[in-house]
Amino acid sequence: METEQDRFMRLAYARTVAAARKAFRSWHICKREDAVQEAVVKMLDQWLRLVQRGGDPEPILGGMIYHALMFVRYDRKVAGRARRPDVFDYRSGLKQQRLNGQGYASPSDRSDPENGWIDWRLASGDDPAEVVAALEVTGLTLADLTAA
Repeated sequence: METEQDRFMRLAYARTVAAARKAFRSWHICKREDAVQEAVVKMLDQWLRLVQRGGDPEPILGGMIYHALMFVRYDRKVAGRARRPDVFDYRSGLKQQRLNGQGYASPSDRSDPENGWIDWRLASGDDPAEVVAALEVTGLTLADLTAA
């Protein structure tokens, strides 16, 4: 009698590997094989879960392969490993760093209060929002104010 793993290997394995190789062919060589294997594992996981619920995976094989590829493309992991953090995403809470000539790091995020190259205070100590509001009321520009 054929087991579900044997049925998966016969019906879906080669098709999943071919689709994954095509989908991830533009990825860097060191990540490509891991992505292909992660897609195969996700496909087998979907297959077994559907069979456990009493479904037949064969008619929806194409959709399951597509879902496995998208699962890998969006950096999810079957084994529960952490996703790679995106340092450019503000929600990650990470700060970009710049290295100077000696290799010392300094923050480069524009909104970072520790950022020394942006002085958020005015030399007079006034609130910038109040200064802009006063300039709009009087009809002056910032250039007029600095020229005076």
